[in-house]
Amino acid sequence: MNHEDQQFLIKLAQQAGELACEHADKLQIEGKADGSLVTDADIELERLIRAGLTEHWPDDAIVGEEIADSADTNTDNVWYIDPIDGTHNFIGGLPLWAVCIGRCTKGVPTAGIIHAPALGLTLTAFSGQGACLNDAPISIPDCEEIVRSDMIAFTTEAARDLHLDLPHSQRNLGSAALHCVYLATGAFKACIFSNWLMWDVVSGFAIVVEAGAVAYNLAGESITSFAGLAPRDRHEPLILATAPCCELIAAHTTHPHQPS
Repeated sequence: MNHEDQQFLIKLAQQAGELACEHADKLQIEGKADGSLVTDADIELERLIRAGLTEHWPDDAIVGEEIADSADTNTDNVWYIDPIDGTHNFIGGLPLWAVCIGRCTKGVPTAGIIHAPALGLTLTAFSGQGACLNDAPISIPDCEEIVRSDMIAFTTEAARDLHLDLPHSQRNLGSAALHCVYLATGAFKACIFSNWLMWDVVSGFAIVVEAGAVAYNLAGESITSFAGLAPRDRHEPLILATAPCCELIAAHTTHPHQPS
């Protein structure tokens, strides 16, 4: 992906963020089948992003959280969109939400944009080029152990499903994308996901891996590709952190409620 393409993506995410802010005081809110909420802003942002991606990359498949379609995800390149990650925060006036655009190439996350306009943060990563925060390169600090003061981000599902038997301080911001943002900046030592969907993690995965993290499952196996995963199904627990922290967390995390 060349520099022009990268700038197009960043501007597209920023356009979507501006549109979300314009909607913030006049939202139409509906419930979804899974009990979560969706707003007219979520739908309009996804339409905007889809239109931009389709115009720029007409041969790529697109999967978004809010608009179901029959995209052929067997193609080499698939985009995953979460137009507003942290919709409940957005509705409630909290700044903890973000526009997320991620691309997988043959299953491997190769591009990620997380734009959090209310926080003034834009994180970007493109395969082999490192990660940036507001255009400045970032990298995750080395970490060999977990101590009581270390913050580890659990999604709601991970907090419900999993138990980590290590000293730590558990956090949930209500936005999987922002968990990855603060892992990339060093505030969190790890992110733990359970029962996740592709648009929850592709953009963040691309960013934190370029910043120096790795991904493990609970068996302690390294995950580098999402090839073969159904785009709209929920998936097994995933850990993002530096390699030593991933090993520690995988070895000390159990799934107490997993069916035997």
